[in-house]
Amino acid sequence: MDRGKIDVVQIDLTRCGGFTEAVKIASLAHDRGLVVASHGFSTYINVAAALHFLNAIPNTLIVEFVAEEETTLRDKITRQRIRAEDGFLNIPDAPGLGTELDEEEVRKLRIG
Repeated sequence: MDRGKIDVVQIDLTRCGGFTEAVKIASLAHDRGLVVASHGFSTYINVAAALHFLNAIPNTLIVEFVAEEETTLRDKITRQRIRAEDGFLNIPDAPGLGTELDEEEVRKLRIG
């Protein structure tokens, strides 16, 4: 952040160490006057986690969301679908991340 000449800090919860590390990174960005965008849209679990994370920090710019419909993994492993409405995503408000795994589909995808 100090040497990279960046304007936006893009955080992927699945690659940085989860919520705790993401909040630390967002705090460092905030201290430097930088905004945060999410990265991670391969499943609705990732999208829901990103929405909750971005809603909890003061320097959110935008959530990255690929609107491609019927992706193989994303549409199989959770029962909920997150869809953009008028350019916005609603934050799931059920317990946890607000998503429910489709256990049968997860079982089909297991290796070993």
